[in-house]
Amino acid sequence: MENTDLKKLNRADLLKILLQQNHEIERLQQELKAAQQQLASREIAISEFGSLAEAAIGLNGVFSAAQAACQQYIDNIKLRSEQQDKLCAAMERATREKCEGMVREAQTQAAAHWEQTNQKIQQVLQETEGLKKLLSL
Repeated sequence: MENTDLKKLNRADLLKILLQQNHEIERLQQELKAAQQQLASREIAISEFGSLAEAAIGLNGVFSAAQAACQQYIDNIKLRSEQQDKLCAAMERATREKCEGMVREAQTQAAAHWEQTNQKIQQVLQETEGLKKLLSL
């Protein structure tokens, strides 16, 4: 999300985003801890391998798991980004609709005030004409 998009959000929405990010960080930290534990157990397994060839075969599983974890993380980031884009688009749409409604209301009120003012002007003009007639008699 760009900085300008974040500036448009209110505090509640920003807090929601921060909470979501914190939950995501906690989840990823747990995954990292689990991966580190797996790595530690694999390092023990590697030290137990009798030959270099057996160690290479064992490492292939670690690299495959790491690749899968990276791909899962990238997919998750893409999904979050799409969700945030949809949220921002919905908020922008709602804001536009609200603003358009406010403009329509202001135009309606302005037209009503103009009509009242115009009627008062016409009344003053009629009274002025009546006074002119009285004075010319």
